[in-house]
Amino acid sequence: MKGGKEENQLRGLVLSGGESRRMGRDKGLISQDSSLWVNRAGMLLQSVDLPVSIMIREAQRCEYTAAILSDFELLNDLDLPVGGPLKGLLSFYFLYPQNDVLVLPCDMPNLTSALLTELIEIYAEKPEFEAWVFENQEVLQPFPGIYSSRLLSSVFEKAKSNKLTRHGLSYLLSTAITARKADEDAFAFRNFNSLI
Repeated sequence: MKGGKEENQLRGLVLSGGESRRMGRDKGLISQDSSLWVNRAGMLLQSVDLPVSIMIREAQRCEYTAAILSDFELLNDLDLPVGGPLKGLLSFYFLYPQNDVLVLPCDMPNLTSALLTELIEIYAEKPEFEAWVFENQEVLQPFPGIYSSRLLSSVFEKAKSNKLTRHGLSYLLSTAITARKADEDAFAFRNFNSLI
């Protein structure tokens, strides 16, 4: 036990199931420095000793099966009455209801293992919270973020009974018991919706 958390309770998740409409092509399959964005995100999670799952849509399975590293687990998101990143998180929760999850999207290639390590340290030091994130320019950053199974359980039940009125992660973090740490490095938190 470290800070009240079991070492193997935390798992890593890369969200790569978006439609990428603004980008015009699948962001996870963009290559940078001979590495696909989805694989780079997965390797970042591996660098902090987490098992890695990649969440996609069923329509992406063929391409991703051929593209992702063999030690990453490929998961399909579920048919849930929610959209966006929350759908991926709740799909993960359904498969791993006992695990907390460190999640990041495939389209934040500026993230570093040092940042993830810092987040895991906050998680270990403050086990009483439901979510652990950074605050950049006075705004809570959903990614990278750690979300507890107890928080996702509550949200999942609300979604199943059609009592979830808002699906945004920013709103979820504002209503959850969220540990936050200020970090002013805007470069690290930039996500890419276009290559321009």
